[in-house]
Amino acid sequence: MSQAVIVDFAAGEAEAPAALRRMRWVSRGLEILFLVLAVGFGLIATAAILDFIVPYAGDTLTLNPKGGFITLGPHPHLPPGYIAPGAMPVVQRLAHVPVGLLHAAPTFILFWSLQRLFGLYAKGIVFAPENARHIKHIGAALAVSAVAPFLGFSFLNSLGLAVDHTWAHGASVQELVLGAIVYVIAQVMQLGREIEEERSQFV
Repeated sequence: MSQAVIVDFAAGEAEAPAALRRMRWVSRGLEILFLVLAVGFGLIATAAILDFIVPYAGDTLTLNPKGGFITLGPHPHLPPGYIAPGAMPVVQRLAHVPVGLLHAAPTFILFWSLQRLFGLYAKGIVFAPENARHIKHIGAALAVSAVAPFLGFSFLNSLGLAVDHTWAHGASVQELVLGAIVYVIAQVMQLGREIEEERSQFV
């Protein structure tokens, strides 16, 4: 039977060590921050992807060989190489939809998993199976986010529809390594909890 290690802040917060109280306050703040980031990013990403399905935003969102840009206000004359979704052929627009999802989903999952993780910390739950699961999701999201530019470009380039050619980023290597490290740390945490549970059965 799995067990969660819970630090009871609520029962005697006045008696809890200052470090534990600070951890709870900081965790609560981070929980709110990542919730705002998850919701905000989700709305922006959804609006951008919808613009490729049914163009409605004019030249607010544009792509060029160096990346994508979201700007506010009208642009009577876009710089050379910039193209808005509405100016793309239908096939090219629709081909960018799964690529947009591939780019957006890992970031949303990252923010959402961080929000859930710090929500557990704020409640005093520090070594439950849920903690390790959310940390695994964070690691996996970082890894997928690192390879998403290459996968997206490869897909579009194979169809001859690629606009953004800047898929190679040095930060992607760091993101991939960090994601792998975070995932392994979650595995170690889970293994340590299982070992402790096995030992407790012999006491």
